[in-house]
Amino acid sequence: MTFPYTNCTTTTLNRLQITPLETSHEVSETPSLAETKIAKVHLPTAIPALDVSPTAFTLTKEEATPDAVMELLRKYGICTIKKLFDASEIDSINEELDPLFELKKNDPRLFPKETIRVTNTVSKSPIVVNKILSHPLNLAVAHKALDQANAFWIGNNINIGTCPAIVSSSIAFQISPNAACQALHRDDQSDHNIRYPQTYESFSFNSESQIGFSVALTKTTRQNGATRIIPGSHLWDHLQKPNEEDCIYNEMEKGDATFMLASVLHSASSNLTKDEVRRILILFMGRGIYRQKENIFFNADLEYFKQFSVEQLRRLGFAMSEPYGNMVELQDPLVKIKEGYRRTTNYSDICRVNSQYE
Repeated sequence: MTFPYTNCTTTTLNRLQITPLETSHEVSETPSLAETKIAKVHLPTAIPALDVSPTAFTLTKEEATPDAVMELLRKYGICTIKKLFDASEIDSINEELDPLFELKKNDPRLFPKETIRVTNTVSKSPIVVNKILSHPLNLAVAHKALDQANAFWIGNNINIGTCPAIVSSSIAFQISPNAACQALHRDDQSDHNIRYPQTYESFSFNSESQIGFSVALTKTTRQNGATRIIPGSHLWDHLQKPNEEDCIYNEMEKGDATFMLASVLHSASSNLTKDEVRRILILFMGRGIYRQKENIFFNADLEYFKQFSVEQLRRLGFAMSEPYGNMVELQDPLVKIKEGYRRTTNYSDICRVNSQYE
């Protein structure tokens, strides 16, 4: 049975008037964006875009403590770290990804044809798990911004349940000359993460569902398609319309990395060069209470995943969201995949309550 979306829970459709199209209309060359309806929208009062240079949200590797990264994410929604990875690390990552890109180069589903995507790299490339997912700075930022811990009454006890942030997606992109630009968008739309106006002072990471960790596998420039971003757009109302003139280009050298809130409006730009190929890997960490953007379990090779540590498996999503989420036969999935792993309770702590405080 199929139900109409017009009468389910929503916090945005009540701000639109949706009517049918008189005739169908294709949008540019993107079949998946063929227009199907007409919408009138009540636009919110616009928050002005920030007029900043990329240097405002750029740190050196030595400056890039978790707290320093978090502060720039709070203010701008983005933080770039220079030379976070050395040349040998990037060369090793590229070497492991090269055959995966080769397998995809003639995929008839490529759209646009100039962009090759290797999806779900964490299930295909151990070095992505070991060097990018497991990078200490990525794990520390994910912990501070996305890991969750809460208290729950269970009888006369208060029990503590935790839920680690997990990989939501891990896609490597290879963008060749003549690739067209993307439309401006937010990446947290897969979580239906609805934005409400905030200020720098009032901003809370509780409003965020994912954080992207982008690693430049080649030099990325304005000419070869560097990502366009609107700094500060994570503070905007959900339906504030983005304008291209508010964008700045996040250019990176090979080995640089960028953290970006999934609520920041952005897009890849056009590759205007004649012979430069841009390669980048973007790994998103998301809250463990949400679905992963990429289903890494479908047709998963469990033997492949057994090589990773318990902590890595937690970050890949092979663990319980305490106390009951993601169970397998009432057990933590790690019991099934990691030999010798045991746990005796579904909680991180079980607390006896012997007093109250005001």
